[in-house]
Amino acid sequence: MNTSDNPLDLGNGFILRHATVEDTAALVEMQIHAFANPDTGELEIYVGGWTRDLMGGKHPTFRPNDFLIVVETATNKIVSCLCLISQTWSLDGISFPVGQVEIVGTDAGYRHRGLVREQFRVVHEMSAQRGELLQAITGIPFYYRQFGYEFAIELPAPYQTFVPQQIPTLNAGEIDNYQLRHAGPADLPFVAEMYKLGAKRSLLHCERDPATLEYENFNETDPLNGQQSWWDVIETLEGERVGVIMRRRHLHQGQHRTLCYEIQPPFEWHEVTPFVLRELARQAGEIAGQDNSVLGSLGWNLSSNHPFYTVTAGRTSQIFGPYAWYIRVADLPAFFTKIAPVLEQRLAASELRNYSGEIALNFYRNGLRVKFENGKLTVAGLWQPTAVDIGQKGFGDAAFPDLTFLKLLFGYRSRVELADMYPDCIVDSDRNKALLDILFPKRVTHIMPVH
Repeated sequence: MNTSDNPLDLGNGFILRHATVEDTAALVEMQIHAFANPDTGELEIYVGGWTRDLMGGKHPTFRPNDFLIVVETATNKIVSCLCLISQTWSLDGISFPVGQVEIVGTDAGYRHRGLVREQFRVVHEMSAQRGELLQAITGIPFYYRQFGYEFAIELPAPYQTFVPQQIPTLNAGEIDNYQLRHAGPADLPFVAEMYKLGAKRSLLHCERDPATLEYENFNETDPLNGQQSWWDVIETLEGERVGVIMRRRHLHQGQHRTLCYEIQPPFEWHEVTPFVLRELARQAGEIAGQDNSVLGSLGWNLSSNHPFYTVTAGRTSQIFGPYAWYIRVADLPAFFTKIAPVLEQRLAASELRNYSGEIALNFYRNGLRVKFENGKLTVAGLWQPTAVDIGQKGFGDAAFPDLTFLKLLFGYRSRVELADMYPDCIVDSDRNKALLDILFPKRVTHIMPVH
C-alpha cells in the first residue's frame, strides 16, 4: 500500500488509504468529534489545529500521506485515522530512527470493527520500510498492548506552580537581572546547544536538527494547534545568553506549560529560576487576557531528575503520577546490534569488562540469544525455547514474560524490580544477574518527541 490511488479494501464497505492534502478539512472534522469529551460533548478543536499544521507541508519529516484514513465507501466519509511522525532518537549517543504513531481516532459510530487494527498493521509496514527500529506512542491505558506495544520508557510526572501563590516576589527596590524573549533565527544554534546539554540527563532523547527547531519556532502557525510551542531565550540585561525555555503558546484549562528549561554554566539554577517563574507568570497572564481566560498555574513537563525541581521544592507540586511510553520493537536482534557500542561500554566499565559468554533470554513464546567475546557483542539472534521450566535444558538462562524485557532494555525498570513484579521473571545464576544488571541499568529518561 504505497499511494492514495491504491486503497486497501477492508470489506464491509470500508477502504484504507493514505490521506491527501484535499482530505484535510474532512479529516479534522472527524477528529474533533472522535476526540470529543464523552461526558460533556465538548469538541477537541486543538487536535484539529495540530492536524492542519501537519498537513500544511512545512513539517520537516511529515507529509499528508503519512496519515492513514479509513473511508466508508457508501458515504465517502472518513471514519478513522492515525499518522506516523518519523524522527530520530538517541540512546547514550547511539542514534536510530523512530516512528511515533499519533492521533489514533475513530468516529464513535464506527468503533469495535477492527479499523484501528488494520491501520496499525499498515503503519508498522510503513515504519519498517523507513528503517525505523522502534515505534512509540503515548496514549490510553492498556489499549496499545494489543498491537505489540509495552509500557517501557519513563514519562515523567507533570508538576505545577500555582499563580500567584507560589511565584516569588521581588523586594522593594529590587529588579531582575535577566530578561526573556522569543528566539530568533540567529538563536537556533544556541537553542540546539542548550537542548543537547539537557539531554545528557536522560538515557534516551529525541534529537532535534535545525529544520525541526525552525518548524517548532516559526512554522507551526495554526492558532488551534494544541502542540504549538515556541523557544525562548533567557539573557542578562546586557544581552548575554543564559539559557532557553520551550513552552506552549497557549493556556490549557488555565495552565501555561513549559516543556524544556535549560541554563548554561556558570549561571546558577537558584539564581535564574525565580526570575523565570516571575516572567512566565507575567507573560502567561498576558496570554490569558488575550484569550479571555484565567491563569491558575504554570505547568512543568521536565525530566524527573531536572534541577528545577530541586530548587523549587516549595513552589512546585506533582499534578498526577508518572506514566510511560508504549514501545514496540519488532526486530530485537537488529536493535541489539545497533546499540552494541553502548552495551560494550557498560561492560568495559564494570567488573565483567572482558566478559566472554552467552545468555539465552526466554520470552516464553520466543527468545533472544546474545553472545559476547572479550567484552564485544558478537551474536544477537532469535532463539526458540524448547523447555517449559527453569533448570531444564532448552529453557534458557533468564526469562521475561510477554514484552516485559522491553522495560529492562530501556532502563524503565531494573531486573530486581521486574522480579518483584513478575514471578516468572527468572534468572538462573548470580553471574547472569550481574551481567543483566550491568548491561541494563535503570536510568532516567525524558523524551520530547517531534510533533
